[in-house]
Amino acid sequence: MFRLVAKRPFGVSTHLYRTRRLGREQLLEIAAYGFEVVELFASPAHVEFHNPAGIADLQQWLAEAGLTLASVHAPIGAETPELNEPALFIARRIPVPVFVMHLEGTRDKARRIVERFAALAAPLAVKVAVEVPEHSPPGSAVHVVENEVEHTIGIALDFARADRDGDLVDAIEIVAEHLLAARLPIDGNIDWPSVMTTVQKVGYEGPLVFDGRWHGSTKEYLARARAAREKMERWLTST
Repeated sequence: MFRLVAKRPFGVSTHLYRTRRLGREQLLEIAAYGFEVVELFASPAHVEFHNPAGIADLQQWLAEAGLTLASVHAPIGAETPELNEPALFIARRIPVPVFVMHLEGTRDKARRIVERFAALAAPLAVKVAVEVPEHSPPGSAVHVVENEVEHTIGIALDFARADRDGDLVDAIEIVAEHLLAARLPIDGNIDWPSVMTTVQKVGYEGPLVFDGRWHGSTKEYLARARAAREKMERWLTST
């Protein structure tokens, strides 16, 4: 028998609006489709995380929309790690449960960067979750978490990428002990009943956040995400 989660939060990544500056309107739009949380895509062109006034505005807009942050997704490809620190420091003003980082560069460089951010995150009550590069097996993330970093960190799993690279159910089971963040596509040929059963089985209780590249209407995306959520909730509660 699986333990049921009373009310699992679902959310949307603000990556949906990546081509524009994030504002009140976009967060209200997400909330209007019934979502409770957002993953903040921390691109400098999308979020003014270097500006304290911008973070204050974000805090107000989240409150007005009735949303909370599921996670902050760190910028990819920064020239130096220090450029990403203000994205983490959003947590000084707004609660950030998870800070998602990509493992970039050589193994030693990636380890040092993750160690640095884990040390900065701990006093802020933020958990760091790493995401491996595309085509890397999920076991490589487990190896990093268990053997290469002294601080306690976790794993962020992109369901769409894991499905493309192999068996999504196996990937969830491999990273289960360390899973802190899960991002889902709104469509694809994924066996969702099996995936949701596995999510329940491994005991992951965190938010399920819809993310993916989308070039059409944001309202259409959100409507499809809401429909996908409704199906997933039925599968989750039937296991």
